[in-house]
Amino acid sequence: MKTLMALSPSQRLATIDDLLLYRLGQLSSVAGLMVVRLCEGGHGITRREWSVIGQLYENGSMPPSALAERMHRDRARTSRALTALVHKQLVLRTVPAHDRRSAVVSLTNAGRQLYEVLMPQVQAINAQILSVLQPDEAAIFDEALSRMQTRAQSLLAARSPDLPKANRHQGQRGKEGG
Repeated sequence: MKTLMALSPSQRLATIDDLLLYRLGQLSSVAGLMVVRLCEGGHGITRREWSVIGQLYENGSMPPSALAERMHRDRARTSRALTALVHKQLVLRTVPAHDRRSAVVSLTNAGRQLYEVLMPQVQAINAQILSVLQPDEAAIFDEALSRMQTRAQSLLAARSPDLPKANRHQGQRGKEGG
């Protein structure tokens, strides 16, 4: 039988430092800081705006709601990012004459050029972080990450009706009113 000391953090789950989401958040925070500096310092866009540019570059024009869904982000934040990118002339928002309620967003030439400059830099950061893994470890990691994503999505679907609604503005759990 394994002792508590012989267990890995993912097996222990005894402290906050052992929790998967906390550990992934820490990695994302440190690694993401490099991307934030590239985006904000080098190109005048936020990381959220970079995500929008990447999705539009790789998937083409789409309605803002489809973009938000694809990115697993709420519509309001996605809309704010799109508005900022339109003002920066990196995204074009078009409204069809036949349906004034719908819109489609796409990258401008400047948006495509920005992606083509920034993407190799972001890829290099990712490659440097992943370089600590052997090729077989990277393949196992990718497969495990995919399984965890699928599992998280199924858990969310199953548990969503039972989970309390978030109230981020008040810092309270599921309480009505103010």
